[in-house]
Amino acid sequence: MTRVNSTGKESSSNFSPDNGTGSAVRTAMKDIFESLRTVNSAAGDPSGAANLAAYQLHINTDSNLLKIRNAANSAFIELGNVSQTNFGFLSAAGGTMTGAFLADDAGTASAPALSFDGDTDLGLFRKSANVLGFSASGTERMIFDQNGLTLQAQNDLRFADSDSSNYVGFQAPATVSSSLTWTLPATDAAVSGYALVSDGSGTLSWAAAGGGAVGGGSDSIFWENSQTITQNYSITNGKNAGSFGPIEIQSGVTVTVGSGETWTVV
Repeated sequence: MTRVNSTGKESSSNFSPDNGTGSAVRTAMKDIFESLRTVNSAAGDPSGAANLAAYQLHINTDSNLLKIRNAANSAFIELGNVSQTNFGFLSAAGGTMTGAFLADDAGTASAPALSFDGDTDLGLFRKSANVLGFSASGTERMIFDQNGLTLQAQNDLRFADSDSSNYVGFQAPATVSSSLTWTLPATDAAVSGYALVSDGSGTLSWAAAGGGAVGGGSDSIFWENSQTITQNYSITNGKNAGSFGPIEIQSGVTVTVGSGETWTVV
């Protein structure tokens, strides 16, 4: 029998009609079949023990949501929106999601949470809180966290040539006794021929490359240095410096020799 809710709207049918005259029972049965044909659609959700059963399907016409009663017959579970294609779910053929995509937290390097149907040990996984792991061949190859990207197990940082047939790369030493970060300078060197030098604490800067012993063949006899200083320079604290002259200091350039340091030009 059709019910009317407190708002005056037609609600779900009563699947347990009272006894009555043949006409009344026939009308009630007609309402029940009509309700089954329309998946028990009505405004709001059914209520009352006589109108509820485990696994009962129902469409709430206020929200257009298709629902099913849970096994305990204690609540409705939403299945989808009947006014949307595919009930509003992402098709197996793909499409555009409008909400967040949440992968399984339990993924591992050997079975990443996000992988590929033909290559299930390649993908992404949550290593720990705020740490994203990258897996290949079922092994953790790198991680990404708040500190940046870390290549694991002495993996290379590679730069391929124009046709990607060969590469150059950097690799960590086999053993590092204490973690170290080098900070690059903010600009390029002012003149060519300068090299990166460290301040001993991981900060790199540009400085004139130190002269080295050179010579013909296997000789290492001659030491060479530039003849013009084009950039401000301070002798490192606790160090002495030497140069072969004559040396020209370019206009506007300052060489600072601190207390306790010497600069000898010969």
